[in-house]
Amino acid sequence: MKIARTFTIDYNLAVELQKKPNQSRIVERSIRRYLAADEDYSLDEIPTRQLMAALQQRDDCVQHIKVILWDQLTSS
Repeated sequence: MKIARTFTIDYNLAVELQKKPNQSRIVERSIRRYLAADEDYSLDEIPTRQLMAALQQRDDCVQHIKVILWDQLTSS
């Protein structure tokens, strides 16, 4: 069962949220994640390109892996 509620959020956040197709789903998922903050997050939730970019920027990543990641990130 769903219930409608009104909450106050920052204007900039509201503007960004209006650009999304299913605002209620986004808000619900975000609140559920916030309430379950004691649980570990899953890397499965992070987009692959974001993971690749983060790994490519790390100092402890070997150079040949960085080259491959950079090639993939810039190819599309």
